[in-house]
Amino acid sequence: MLTSVSAALPRRGRATTGRQPNRALVIGCGFIGSHVVCELAANGRRPVVLTRSRPAHEVLSAIAPRDLHLGDASNADDLEGALDGIGNVVYCAGGLLLAASEEEPERNQELTLAPLRTVLGALRSQPEMKLTYVSSGGTIYGEPERLPVDETAPPRPISSYGRLHLICEEEIARHRIEHGLQARVLRCSTVYGERQSPNRGQGAVVTFMQRIENGLPIDLYGGGATIRDYVYAGDVAQALVALLDRDEAPPVLNVGSGVGTSLLELLRLVEVEVAREAEIRSHPEREFDVHRIVLDTSLLKSLLDFQPTPLDAGIARTHAWLRAEGSKETRSRPPLHATQ
Repeated sequence: MLTSVSAALPRRGRATTGRQPNRALVIGCGFIGSHVVCELAANGRRPVVLTRSRPAHEVLSAIAPRDLHLGDASNADDLEGALDGIGNVVYCAGGLLLAASEEEPERNQELTLAPLRTVLGALRSQPEMKLTYVSSGGTIYGEPERLPVDETAPPRPISSYGRLHLICEEEIARHRIEHGLQARVLRCSTVYGERQSPNRGQGAVVTFMQRIENGLPIDLYGGGATIRDYVYAGDVAQALVALLDRDEAPPVLNVGSGVGTSLLELLRLVEVEVAREAEIRSHPEREFDVHRIVLDTSLLKSLLDFQPTPLDAGIARTHAWLRAEGSKETRSRPPLHATQ
């Protein structure tokens, strides 16, 4: 993690008018977006949020009520209201997840491109605003010839999900060249951490935990030999926020741990954390899965004091959050049998 980040949330101040370079609009307040919002607040940068659904309670405490916009970034009116007084736009909105994207690529393209194009169109008339786009370093490089893979490697995605992120990157690059857009793309490796939903199959770490604790089998593809670079969501958020004012940073940057971990190794780490063995259902490997991907983060580390959270520590934090969420859910359930 970045050692210079404060953990204190700022006090909510009075409303101000006019553009404020320090203010950032976060588009999409799901898994990664929620971490960015909390990190902005922790650094004294009052976050503004445009999201389709209401954020989690612990995230709402970092957002002033007047700075929360419930709406769709593909709607120009919703976007215009959220952009007022903004210096930075952080784009964390996403479409379908990896497996669902393979099943419905056209729907995912519609969900993903429409809001991004609306944002890019709005920023054409506001050249002083900066854009940070959260992309997928875990899929966009495809099967790189060398590991770890750096930013100079050609993108060769093999999945619909990766190809769509590449299209988004190309549209941003075109606006940078043709319209002078100030934009940066962060290619993130496999992100995990708190507020990642296990019920959506959103990430291996939290899905493994939930299924093991509930005695459910885990579907393991290709014998668990695929290698990923797992990066803690809090580290991604810290790097992103620290880069907002770094104009000298390059337009494309990898953000990852720089360490490769096989899916089977990850499963064993989760078993140790949960203190229970997993029941495994084995399946052949999937065509859209990248076999080996580890990001070279040398460029990022030349700009920031970036120290990724060790995987076992990140797993422990994620587990603590998941158990706390489970306790909340249990307390909110009605009793199975009414008392007499």
